[in-house]
Amino acid sequence: MTQARDRRAGLTVGDLVAMPHLGLSLVAGASGLGRPVRWAHVCELEDPAPWLEGWELVMTTGMGVPAEPERQRAYIERMAAAQIAGLAISQDLLAPPITDLLREAADRTGFPVLEVSIEVPFVALSRTIAAANADGAQRRLVTHLGIFDTLRAATAQGVGFAELLRRMEDLAGYRLHPCSSTGHPLIAGIDPPPDGIVERHLPRRPGQPPGIPGGYIVTIPLAGRAAGLLIALERDDADPAGLTAVQHIATVVALELANREREREVVRREGAETLAELLAGSLDAGAARKRLALAGIDPDQPLVLAAVLPDEGVDDSAVHRALADRGVAHLLLWQRELYVLVPSALDAALADLDGCSVGISRAFGIDEGLGGARREALWALGRARDRAERLARFPDRAQETTWLPTDAASLETLARRTLGPVLEADRLRGSELVRSLRVWLEHDRRTEAAAARLMIHKHTLAYRLKRVERLTGRDLARTADLAELWLALQALDVVGAQTEPSARARRPAQRRTTRPSSDGEG
Repeated sequence: MTQARDRRAGLTVGDLVAMPHLGLSLVAGASGLGRPVRWAHVCELEDPAPWLEGWELVMTTGMGVPAEPERQRAYIERMAAAQIAGLAISQDLLAPPITDLLREAADRTGFPVLEVSIEVPFVALSRTIAAANADGAQRRLVTHLGIFDTLRAATAQGVGFAELLRRMEDLAGYRLHPCSSTGHPLIAGIDPPPDGIVERHLPRRPGQPPGIPGGYIVTIPLAGRAAGLLIALERDDADPAGLTAVQHIATVVALELANREREREVVRREGAETLAELLAGSLDAGAARKRLALAGIDPDQPLVLAAVLPDEGVDDSAVHRALADRGVAHLLLWQRELYVLVPSALDAALADLDGCSVGISRAFGIDEGLGGARREALWALGRARDRAERLARFPDRAQETTWLPTDAASLETLARRTLGPVLEADRLRGSELVRSLRVWLEHDRRTEAAAARLMIHKHTLAYRLKRVERLTGRDLARTADLAELWLALQALDVVGAQTEPSARARRPAQRRTTRPSSDGEG
């Protein structure tokens, strides 16, 4: 036991054994008679540890005591490691014979195992322990009330949340770490939990008990969902106030998160209005710069625009929270697609959005406007969807961009002049000639790799490419024809982004079986 636990010990297992009217006799673990007893609890589970706070005397009729020697040893070791005070087994009821391995484990760990006379009801033990710890229970009640008194005082004083949490650590006797289900800090300025905790105890399973060795992990509730977890680790220099105190603190954290959610919603709405005006081109350069500065974005630094397609069940609020939790200043607007404007130096955060497909434009200055960036972002999103990838960026490579005309009419002409017959064949027959050509070129004309990506036979792909040659009058063995077809595909992608962004971005990658169709394709 640490010095802090000696100070709070009060009633011990040895004290209970010394009370004749309780009918207790020591079976094993004599070196642990000094262990404190703070409560008594009846439990018939083979592993009671996750359901207890620590320093309880576990009472059992024997139903939970395993019969096999190895399992008896593990039974004792689990409770000893969980800082349970001791085990009291009712005499002559349902317990199997006590084995030498159980006694050895109890003696080795200093975990007292007691036998309770059949004439003594468990309630007698419980009342004795509760009465002896009445002062401790009163101290805990004072601590619980003190948590909310501390909250009121900090609010009146304008104290920041980091300082409020530090005061609650002193009051409750825990190191406190609000975090996400993956162990990331939930609130800026609050330290994440130690790495060992994350590796061993996260993520949490639904319904998992809160207890962990030396502390608790409890859910932080917010608006009917779990906003995160509060990890509370006992401090050796304090008297921990128990699970109820940690749950009260989790409520305080939830209040702080709710306040931040409201502030974020105001910021999100204001940002959406600004981004809508920027996309429409209705803000002049001066006004745009002022709006960005108010949103916390430096108007002089390069920006990127992302087009985001969330999976089912993921909404714009989840994207907004994810970026805000990372401290990324941004503007966000749902407009057929979800658009997000961020500083280019922070665009790595867009790659970490869970449950989203993302297309990112090239970096640009706010004085250039967002028209070109929007087309690039939609083009990149379409590319990500075609490749069944989560993220694509508009390429900076000159051969893919600078050789293309910039106006929609010229792009349309280029795409139709070269690929018009192929597009018409796809439209009339439901074939995938254009997509097959694109995937083949993206795989550097490696037919087997492209066929695998398309999930068709290589002979089917070869047949489709021959049809492209016949329809376009181009020879795929000639470099000049390949270059023309490649540029036409790039123009087609950009035209699709300009004219039908929603349909193109949301088109799922199609999967086809290898049965012959009417045009001979697989």
